[in-house]
Amino acid sequence: MVRSFQFALLLSGLMIFSFSSCTNYLKMIERGDFDTAFYRAVDRMKGKKNKKPRHVQAAEEAFARANARDIDRMQTLSERTDEHALSEMLRLAHNIERRQKAISPMLPLTDRKGYQAHFEFYDPTDYAKSAADNLFELHVHEADELLERGKRGDKQASRSAHELYRKAERLRPGTNEVRIGLNDSYYYGTSRIYMFVNNESNKILPLRLERALTTINFSEFRNPWQEFSTHRRDDEDYHMEIEITDIHLSPERIVERIYMLEKEIEVEDKKSESDTTVVIETVTAEITERILERKSKINANIIIRDLHNRRIVHHEPVFSEYTFERTVNSYRGDRRALPNRFPIGGSVAFPSEEDMIYNAGEILKDRIIDYVRGFDL
Repeated sequence: MVRSFQFALLLSGLMIFSFSSCTNYLKMIERGDFDTAFYRAVDRMKGKKNKKPRHVQAAEEAFARANARDIDRMQTLSERTDEHALSEMLRLAHNIERRQKAISPMLPLTDRKGYQAHFEFYDPTDYAKSAADNLFELHVHEADELLERGKRGDKQASRSAHELYRKAERLRPGTNEVRIGLNDSYYYGTSRIYMFVNNESNKILPLRLERALTTINFSEFRNPWQEFSTHRRDDEDYHMEIEITDIHLSPERIVERIYMLEKEIEVEDKKSESDTTVVIETVTAEITERILERKSKINANIIIRDLHNRRIVHHEPVFSEYTFERTVNSYRGDRRALPNRFPIGGSVAFPSEEDMIYNAGEILKDRIIDYVRGFDL
């Protein structure tokens, strides 16, 4: 009795699931979501010999409706020559090809009751080729016009042209006129920036710092339209000057502090070979702590000049500060009074002025990188 009830419950659940599955397909098709219904039905049938009727019927109806819709839309769009219409025609042709490719391995498709579904294939090649050819010509024509503006100094026009040439390249790879257009639009769209350091601080700038400031790897910003160089060239667009206005070094400063450390330790008191006791002993040590401090600061300006328009397009003050700090400890007394791993010893010496300036310059380099990352030339 219990088993019969369980079987009936299971059968009821399967019927509800089957009805629910059919209902889901119907709802998708009713609201025009043909591709979702089609691909879901195809996925359910993959690798199965006995295809369920609801999956076969859903795939058949969704396929037919989706193809009919896309073919009708392509025919309507074929009367237009604008970019949006041509791009949509290519998309629709791809959808039809993808749909037909998905069902082909399953043909002939027969469900487990013997019903064989019908799939009428359509060749969208002519529409796709016509759309691709017209779109190619459209992209190249527009890109050529933009490139002419780019050759007269409009870098944004050149960059837009480059994107259109790339679209044309994807439609018709290896075309010579597109390859030339890609190279020309990249050249005219790139901002070439000569970068140099101008030290107006009346202090000697370490040569390695000047080299570090002018060899910043700006390529890591992944901006393909900016090309930095420390060598002069005839086709420069901008000068980027790092003007060092002031270098300040604080006096060397040592702060000294003396304090006592005290600890109780256990010590063996050996009165004889057979008589040893443990006693508590207090040990002390006098600590002399020396804190070495010095600061270096660099004030600078980032000045970018547009050579074509003969004007300053960026002017930003920046500064950096480096702090040297070291603690050196020495002691007198009993070392056992010191905590474990207590640092003792070390050189009581300051970095050279050159090192102090260089370290501040490394921080300045990071500030320059942050600033340059934020602008577009």
